Amino acid sequence: MASHDERMKEPGSGRRQSRPGVQMGPMPGLPPLDALYFFEVAARLGSFAAAARELSVTPGAVSHRIKCLEDYLGVRLFDRFPQGVRLNRLGRTYLEDVQRIFAELRDVTGKRCGGGAFLKLVAVEVVAEKWLMPRLAEFRAAHPDIAIEFETDHRELDPVRHDFDVWVAFTDKVGGRLHAETLFEETLLPVCSPALVEERGQPGKAGDLLGWPLLYDLHWTSYWAHWFAHHGAQPPDLSRASGFRLYSMMVQAAADGMGVALGHSLMIARELEEGRLVTLFDTPVPAPDRYLLVTTRASRRKPEVRAFRKWILGQRPDKRR
Repeated sequence: MASHDERMKEPGSGRRQSRPGVQMGPMPGLPPLDALYFFEVAARLGSFAAAARELSVTPGAVSHRIKCLEDYLGVRLFDRFPQGVRLNRLGRTYLEDVQRIFAELRDVTGKRCGGGAFLKLVAVEVVAEKWLMPRLAEFRAAHPDIAIEFETDHRELDPVRHDFDVWVAFTDKVGGRLHAETLFEETLLPVCSPALVEERGQPGKAGDLLGWPLLYDLHWTSYWAHWFAHHGAQPPDLSRASGFRLYSMMVQAAADGMGVALGHSLMIARELEEGRLVTLFDTPVPAPDRYLLVTTRASRRKPEVRAFRKWILGQRPDKRR
């Protein structure tokens, strides 16, 4: 892999010496350290204005420090447009290196100052609420020295948007310099309340559901078409269906009798066991996506990440039978 200096060079340019009036870092050979921090925030948020709000400074202050950093490096990190800025290819590469170095610095500082280990965890909402949260106390009890910061994100995996150690995603692809391994596969099952079945009767074939009120998750609008196609039926008209931004809301709506939801089999186990939902067909359909355990190059070296990985792989359905 090319060195950092090689990746940052462009024809006719390279690392430049400091210019008059440009603030330097405390050590020779380093870019302005405050500018690196401003750059990380602006790049992560995708906006100088948003960075200014987070940093409690003016957008001009953010722009000035990033310009100092670009002048020092001799390259542009952002493309400027009338409507805002966008991180370019060099900027994305540099950001990954900066975030990795910041993460390593936090780890070193924490160890030197007697701080405990810290795990930044991101997960897609469905697995966070329905599968991971009921188990997370077990991990914390086994590793009381590891503090956890946990947030959810439904969007595409992006190390620029989140500084994370572990991301539990539900997707079919992972790009960039990320490492992904399959936690488990998922299947899809139409489910509804027992009262709705009593009212309408048990459907005999997949096509019968085209006349039922359907529910869907707004993040996976194509899943119903995927399920019907698997059964050789025409796709449904979702313009008359009800969509929900949160998977848990869709499941609750199904339990309340609003319609039929396309449940993720492993995520509705409790509702099925308690009888709040019933399945309408006995043949689960493989989902287009799978649950992935995603880490970065830097986080894979952290002992707390290795501990979490070992623990969560042991939580897979095939391991707990």
